[in-house]
Amino acid sequence: MNNKAENLKEMEYYANFNLVGELLILLKRQNPEDTRYINAVEAMSEIGFYVNNLIMNQRYHDKAISEYRADKIRAVERARRAENER
Repeated sequence: MNNKAENLKEMEYYANFNLVGELLILLKRQNPEDTRYINAVEAMSEIGFYVNNLIMNQRYHDKAISEYRADKIRAVERARRAENER
């Protein structure tokens, strides 16, 4: 499913997302009336949800492909055994 490179990229994304998110939250707390920071925090939140959704969709896709391959291999093996039993 997920290989090491994909896991490392995800970890780097989450680290960067947290870094920027913490900074935006700090700025928003220091300037609670500034709509730029309020909007920036909301935008970061939406980006986080969107990217998380993309990651989950990719994982589900990879899992489905893996299951399809396993089903195909089992079907081929069953067919070969059936032929050999004749």
